[in-house]
Amino acid sequence: MSSLKKSFRNWSTRLLSSGLILALLTPLTSLLPANHAYADNWTAAVNGIEAVYDGVASLESIIQLENQQTQTLRKQNNNRLQTVNTKIKDMDKAKLASLKTTVTQTEQKYASLFTDYAELGKQAATARKQKNTKKAEVISLKRNKMKAEVTAARTEIKQKKAALTQARKETAARKKNVKEALAPVQTVKKQITAENKTISTYKKSRSSARKSYHAAVKKGDAISAAAYLTVVYNKLGAIHASQQKIYGYEQQITTIIKAAESRL
Repeated sequence: MSSLKKSFRNWSTRLLSSGLILALLTPLTSLLPANHAYADNWTAAVNGIEAVYDGVASLESIIQLENQQTQTLRKQNNNRLQTVNTKIKDMDKAKLASLKTTVTQTEQKYASLFTDYAELGKQAATARKQKNTKKAEVISLKRNKMKAEVTAARTEIKQKKAALTQARKETAARKKNVKEALAPVQTVKKQITAENKTISTYKKSRSSARKSYHAAVKKGDAISAAAYLTVVYNKLGAIHASQQKIYGYEQQITTIIKAAESRL
């Protein structure tokens, strides 16, 4: 990559240092010279095409490698992002499951006690309706004897439910903390999408200029060919700049993911 970028800089210096590049960047209509100077301009255009052509080839190689580099980093980011999201989803999963199981088991443990206690209450109420004071009092004695145990059981269940509720709140807060750290990823991805649209526009212009270049070559019109090839070169330069931006955005995503991982 470094050698290709060095080559690209060399070709840029070569083009800029020659007077030819000024002519190539001039609007096409101004390149149509008077007949007495046309031959000289045609020859200069041919010489310029050779320099620009090599610059185009160099840029295309750089762009290809940059694209591969960006794709590799993007794949790494997506894999890491998927891992972080999975960890968020599964955060404290075993702990919460254990606490929930404890609540269920405790409720089951005292289920028969609560059933008996409730049944005695119904029986006492029925006896009182029947004005059977003796039976009502005997049942109440049995029920009241169970009252302390029932109260303790209810307290235990309440405490275990409170522990589960608190754990869920803490887990939700931790999940929110990590998600907040990841939130900027979506903003950066939108920037990448916008830059890709810009690249698509550049590519359309490049393709159009390349077709015009080939058409000019077939006609033997070196001046037009040089102008169109320069457009191709310029659009490739714009694509190169946009791809560097996108790679920078992917690096930002890497940093964001690292920050989120530190909160897990």
